[in-house]
Amino acid sequence: MNQHHALRLLIVEDSADDIELLQHSLRTQGYVIASAAVDAAPSMRAALEGQEWDLITCDHSMPNFSAPAALAIAKERCPDLPFIIVSGEIDLNLAVALIKLGAQDYVQKSELIRLGPVIERELRDAGLARQRRLAEDKLRESQELFRAIVENVRDLVAVLDTEGRRIYNSPSYRPLFHESDIRQGSSSFREIHPADRGRIKEIFHRTVATGVGERAEFRFVLGDGSIRHMESDGQAIFGPDGKVSKVVVVSRDITELKQLEAELRNMAATDVLTGLANRRHFLDRLEQELARVHRHHGHRASVLMLDSDHFKQVNDTFGHAAGDKVLRHLAVLMQDELRKVDTLGRVGGEEFAVILPGADLPAAEVFAERLRKKVAGTPAAQDDRMIPLTVSIGVTGMKISDASADDALVRADRALYRAKECGRNKVAVEV
Repeated sequence: MNQHHALRLLIVEDSADDIELLQHSLRTQGYVIASAAVDAAPSMRAALEGQEWDLITCDHSMPNFSAPAALAIAKERCPDLPFIIVSGEIDLNLAVALIKLGAQDYVQKSELIRLGPVIERELRDAGLARQRRLAEDKLRESQELFRAIVENVRDLVAVLDTEGRRIYNSPSYRPLFHESDIRQGSSSFREIHPADRGRIKEIFHRTVATGVGERAEFRFVLGDGSIRHMESDGQAIFGPDGKVSKVVVVSRDITELKQLEAELRNMAATDVLTGLANRRHFLDRLEQELARVHRHHGHRASVLMLDSDHFKQVNDTFGHAAGDKVLRHLAVLMQDELRKVDTLGRVGGEEFAVILPGADLPAAEVFAERLRKKVAGTPAAQDDRMIPLTVSIGVTGMKISDASADDALVRADRALYRAKECGRNKVAVEV
């Protein structure tokens, strides 16, 4: 394994034998390790404050410490640091609960051969997350810069009578509208998007009636048919009789801000590599679907968990760039098979999940089998070679008895592991 530096590994463990076993396993898997071991809260805090780490592994239960306590410290001090449970026997529900609290994965001590690939996946995902944060910071910086510019450019200023007819327009209107469209006495509502016009009229007349200005957002339709998003503030002007005689409306163009906000929302919900829903967004959609199952008697929905078989071999044989290409290839294949109402997400390194609203278990199984065959029959192109691909799929239905979406996800995950145990390239169902 090529690395620019040794893996800086903080091991939370009280057994010297288990520490040595873990280190030995990782060395045999190609890792160069620079590690330290702690077995109590004070020493863990000191280790986190004393240097930077790439990853934390943690035993589940120690005489004076526990994985939940260690996880809490890690999230407090280094919230983005990957945290992996490495334990003997551990209850599946407890492992799921720890993952919900922020742990990335769990590996049993009897299966340390899995630890290397898990670490590799988490280090790569952490790198992608850092790239995403840098992109988000750049977008925020652009947004703040744009706000500063907007506050200092010449806004659109209009003076209107109490019926919304134009008395005065600032010169800044002229690049947007023909002079005849904004002439004195013309209606200021005519250029507003039809879907927004009634609401803006209501706000305007309320300002005239109460004398209290309001902020509003709406869309202008320009002469060429293009749309601009605007934000306006109304200010009532009172006549000698104390009644509102005019309204001054100051508007500014926020179209680019709206686009930036949409990009930020999309980034927060999207997996950087594949463009699919990320784990957090997928789980939100899963909770929404479970709420529909609870609300509407007879509503059916199913969940699929999919795992790319022998994905590590693809990385080892063709390189990580090819592995990324394979994941994008799988994403496209699966998206082509989905309906608009379905949700496909990347929930782990090479793990995907699908929500099928309205699909009962038999229909979901048929869909999963069709998907399995589609993947098996569509290898990925890599230079002048083709990479054969298969997926293992676990299928389950969402139940009224499910307390949370995790209940369905755990069942689908169990079915997935059963499909892999049966030789991979299989579909397994958990009732």
